[in-house]
Amino acid sequence: MTLLTTLSPTRDTARPAHLGNTSQASAGTWLHIARDLLRGWRQRLQSRRQLRNLCGLDDHILQDVGLTRSALRYEANKPFSR
Repeated sequence: MTLLTTLSPTRDTARPAHLGNTSQASAGTWLHIARDLLRGWRQRLQSRRQLRNLCGLDDHILQDVGLTRSALRYEANKPFSR
């Protein structure tokens, strides 16, 4: 049982508001998915690049930071999909 007051907006529980028109929602949804996918790839690329740069540091510096060269290489060489 749903209690509606004048302070709460009515909601259509059958379909979310952002999915009003199926063709527009589908295109918009796919654009958001593609954008998020590309954003994730860019972040992975940047992260892997930074890890490879860290591999070039001196062992003493890595030890001070609490990293090992093998752990850095493992993370930097992960497949792009992960």
